[in-house]
Amino acid sequence: MFCLDKKTGKQAWEHDLSGEFGVSKLQFGYACSPLAYKDTVIVTVGGTGKSVVAFNRSDGSVAWKNQDFEISYASPFIIDVDGQEQMVVFAAKKVVGMNPNDGTLLWEHPHETNYDINASMPVWGDDNLLFVSSAYDTGSRMLKLTRSGDKTQVEELWATRKMQLHYSNAIRVGDYIYGSSGQNTAFFMAINVHTGKTKWKKRKVAKKAQCILAGAKMIILDEDGKLVLATVSPEGVTVHAKYNLLENNSWTGPTLAGTTLFVRDRKTIIAVDLSAVPKPEQAS
Repeated sequence: MFCLDKKTGKQAWEHDLSGEFGVSKLQFGYACSPLAYKDTVIVTVGGTGKSVVAFNRSDGSVAWKNQDFEISYASPFIIDVDGQEQMVVFAAKKVVGMNPNDGTLLWEHPHETNYDINASMPVWGDDNLLFVSSAYDTGSRMLKLTRSGDKTQVEELWATRKMQLHYSNAIRVGDYIYGSSGQNTAFFMAINVHTGKTKWKKRKVAKKAQCILAGAKMIILDEDGKLVLATVSPEGVTVHAKYNLLENNSWTGPTLAGTTLFVRDRKTIIAVDLSAVPKPEQAS
C-alpha cells in the first residue's frame, strides 16, 4: 500500500500489509479501495485484532486496528444511520457496521457464500436500507438499520437468490436496484427494494457489467470492454449507444470526473472526453 504525492508522484509512505501484519493473503490478493476518513485511511487487512486497520494520512502510522473477522474483497464505506456515521464492511461471512473512529463493532448480520467471497459493494439508501449481494449460490438481502439510544438494530426485510452480483456493482434509483446478475452467464436486471421481486431482466447489456449514473443516463462497461450508454427505468433498459472500447478483460468500474470518463482493462487505461461524443441519436 502506497501513499504518493499527487502532484509529483513522490512516495510519502508505504506498508506491506500481509508482511507487516503477519496475515495470509487472500486467494485474489487485496482488492478493497482505501477509505479516506478524517485524518486516517482505512483498509481491511485481516488477522486477529486487525481485520480493519486505520493509518494516519500524514505519516502512515497506525491510528487504530480492531476486530477478528475474516475479510473479503469489497471496500469499506461510510453511511449515516439516524445521525451517526458508521462504516460498513462486507466481510467473508457477514456484513458489519463499525465506528470509523476506533473500529468498535456496532452491529453485524450473517451473509455467507461459497468460498467466502463477498466482492460487490453494498448499496445504501437514505431510507436506512442496506442492500448486499453476492454470487456463489448466495444472492441478495435487504437490511433495515435503525438506532435506539446507543444501539443499532438490524432487520432483514427479504432475501432472494435471483440477483447475484459477482464483482460488479449495483445502482439504486428510486424504488429499484439495477445491476448485472450472474457469475458466468449474466443478465442486467431490476429488482424492487421493498420486496426483492424481479421487475425485469434483459440481455441488452453483456455479462458482468459495471455501471455509473450520470444524470438521467447510465454508463455501463462490461467485462469484454464494451461501453454502453443507456437509460434504465422500472419499465426496462433502453440502449442509446454501444462502442467496443477495450480489448482485454475489464473488471474495473468506470470513473467519471466532470465530462471525462476513465476506463481500464488489464493492460490499458483510457480517458474519454464525453463532451465530444455525438448525441445518442447520432451515435452508432
